[in-house]
Amino acid sequence: SLQAQGLGTEKHIRNHFIRDRYPGLGDTLQDVMADGRIHPVQIHDNVQPWPGDWYIHADTLPLLDDIRQNPWSGQTILLSPFDNLIADRDRTETLFEFTYRSEIYTPKAKRKYGYYVLPILHGERLIGRIDPKIDRKSKTLHVHAVHAEPGATESLDSVATGAEIDAAIRDLGRFLGAEQLQYGPTLPPAWSSSLQDGPIL
Repeated sequence: SLQAQGLGTEKHIRNHFIRDRYPGLGDTLQDVMADGRIHPVQIHDNVQPWPGDWYIHADTLPLLDDIRQNPWSGQTILLSPFDNLIADRDRTETLFEFTYRSEIYTPKAKRKYGYYVLPILHGERLIGRIDPKIDRKSKTLHVHAVHAEPGATESLDSVATGAEIDAAIRDLGRFLGAEQLQYGPTLPPAWSSSLQDGPIL
């Protein structure tokens, strides 16, 4: 669990994958820390350390060194609502300041973002979300709305980011067997020039 998450607290481990099925976790953490398999870490936000006891797996430490020494280039992908990165909603809010709630069982008139909303991971940030639906008869992927997170359109290259989001959506369309992509009217103005209807090649 800790290897998959990169770092986390005891609560994050309990909520990961086999949720609440880590008997004796507190003692186990102390044992593997004594063995040098995990290490305690502090997470700082500007000056203030985050509360709680945080841990990192020993196998992750070389990865941190590599990131510090070599340029890192992320990608833009769409996440399932059940992806482990956002399955623990509280952890996602802590790490990314991104609030996600499933609205599948919310009455349509009360939904804020949509029925089956996919967050947009851009590099190391969650910058928005889309509300897609596939029409299998017409082989059309409808994206009813694209929402940007506060500050996302101001702090990023709008045209390039919009193009990467469009490419990720078209990848989703190809995976679903869609041949056409159709956007709805709700699009961030900064990205709208890159989010165009058309064939999925």
